[in-house]
Amino acid sequence: MTPQATSGCGWIATYTINHQAWKPELAAPYVVAIVELDDQPGLRLLSNVVGLPPDQVRIGMPVQVTFEQHEDVWLPLFKKAQ
Repeated sequence: MTPQATSGCGWIATYTINHQAWKPELAAPYVVAIVELDDQPGLRLLSNVVGLPPDQVRIGMPVQVTFEQHEDVWLPLFKKAQ
């Protein structure tokens, strides 16, 4: 196996809206989603959906990756595709 570049585009396979802030830095409510990447069918990632109200998230909604830095780690999150 070797790393491969990806477009970062996909769609929401399923999601849940979490109303419990398990950590102080997580402002509830927030969306936890399983995203399937367009260019690698069957590859699904567990992540958060950001940049829109949780009640606007839908199964099948197209999304694109965005990254959030926490110290020296970059987390892949997803936002609604343009």
